[in-house]
Amino acid sequence: MRRTLLGLLAASLAIVSLAACDAVPDSGPVREGLSNLTTVERGVFLNPQGPAEGADQESIVRGFIRAASSQTNDYEIAREFLAPTYADQWDPRSGVLVNDGVQQYQSPEEGIALLTLHVIASLDAGGTMIAAEPDDSTTVQFELTRVGGQWRISSAPNGIIIDRTTFSTVWTTRQLYFLSPDQRLVPEVRWFLSRDPLMPAQVIQGLIGGPSVLMTGAVRTAFPEGARLTGRDVPIVDGTAVIDCSPELLDANDAAIAELTRQIAASLQGLPGVTRFQIAVHGTVLGGGEVAISEELPTGDYQSIALVKENEFGLASGGTLVPIAGIGERVVGLDPTAAAVSSDLASVAVLHPGGINLVTKDRSVLVDNRLGLLAPSLDSFGYIWAYSNAEPGELRVSTPDARSVDLPAPWLEDLSVEAIRVSMGGNRIAALVGGGTGSAVLVAGIVRNESGAPVGFTQQVNVQMRDPGAPIDIDWISDNRYVLLTSTGLLGGSAKVTIGEVSGRFPNESGTVAGGVSISGGGSRRALLRVLDDQHRMFAPQGSGWQQLMSDVELIAKVG
Repeated sequence: MRRTLLGLLAASLAIVSLAACDAVPDSGPVREGLSNLTTVERGVFLNPQGPAEGADQESIVRGFIRAASSQTNDYEIAREFLAPTYADQWDPRSGVLVNDGVQQYQSPEEGIALLTLHVIASLDAGGTMIAAEPDDSTTVQFELTRVGGQWRISSAPNGIIIDRTTFSTVWTTRQLYFLSPDQRLVPEVRWFLSRDPLMPAQVIQGLIGGPSVLMTGAVRTAFPEGARLTGRDVPIVDGTAVIDCSPELLDANDAAIAELTRQIAASLQGLPGVTRFQIAVHGTVLGGGEVAISEELPTGDYQSIALVKENEFGLASGGTLVPIAGIGERVVGLDPTAAAVSSDLASVAVLHPGGINLVTKDRSVLVDNRLGLLAPSLDSFGYIWAYSNAEPGELRVSTPDARSVDLPAPWLEDLSVEAIRVSMGGNRIAALVGGGTGSAVLVAGIVRNESGAPVGFTQQVNVQMRDPGAPIDIDWISDNRYVLLTSTGLLGGSAKVTIGEVSGRFPNESGTVAGGVSISGGGSRRALLRVLDDQHRMFAPQGSGWQQLMSDVELIAKVG
């Protein structure tokens, strides 16, 4: 029986079915792309070839995989490799598997071909990337028959197979924006073909489809249920994206149209040739506006690194420390082992031998005195998040007046949790866990009520990154990006810095720091990363390496 790519991976990836994705091949000549780039982004375009005369079974299978990269004329070239009775049955939009480029071919009998792939990741229906398990592999089957004396494929896995190098070259990420219960815009990273002329339509389709499984329950779309685009494309007319939708939008009130406008304005930002948009139903305009990111969106660029040095708590400025008046003294007095500072520098959550205190200019309040506490987070709403390994499987959230609630987190049970961090926008929570196979970063969405109070987590929790090194520390750089510190396992105790993105780009290694013990993201720019080593020296990135900025530093506080 013909199976989809996802069916072959269901046990190891535990994700939903895949759809609406395209890819490109790993070989073939290169040709010039479109000359008119007003509605598409310039990218690499690989031109696949059709089946050669007399090609053997392996050549047909491998040629089909390469040709399935091109969506031109509804995958016309790829369908040339298929038997006429099957050509219209194959569904290229059922999924995308990204592999390491090694595709082992076997033919146990004539007319049967098997490809074994080492899977790195896959894309779900909305273009969200899901990381694969370490050393995960799958075998996909093809059936072949002779048509007019030539081998053709009579059954194949639905979807597309693509190697990592090609995928990274021709696919790109965009941020789609959804609404939180308290009406904030929250970004999600999605993957698209970088030169697809239908990208504006795909962006709108993504908004209509709603948030990913990871964020379902935490955010929503303003598009009403059943809404759809009336056409395959979103035409761009004199810089205006014309979004013509089905009649379900006619029932939307002014508030709902305003929410749609906010989502679309932010999500279309940066598309070439798009400066405005209008929302219509069969030509009747319901709303529209300029394409722009709303000022209310958190930038995550706080440009502050707080630390304790020589019995003072303050901001690092070059090689010196600028004390935070009224707060620094209270922080130092607690003999802190970790701290999280608010973006406005008005409060600090401090871990110390007696628990966690919230420190402001006016007071210092004990909010959690459990044993086994990890470093706290202080979210953008003022809530203090704490995890105790003595009470696994739940997180305690405290208000500034020391009222608290315990939120169940069963996904953390039976795991060795090394660090917990809430993202800068307060929309996601990351857990750094260890085990016999190294480190893993787990991310869940945070569900809040209309006032912004956290009430739970999304049902879906995804492993965003795996690393063979032992876990050391983690921090957020923005609401989607995080930085990981793990042991390299080499002599001398070097710590590797790796930058990751939730459902986004592949992890990017960013050098090592000998003896690194903690890391601070500090903002959305790489230049604000700081690493503290076991000799109390603070390092900052410089070029491809790390440069010492300060000595005698006891701890580096995280932002948020």
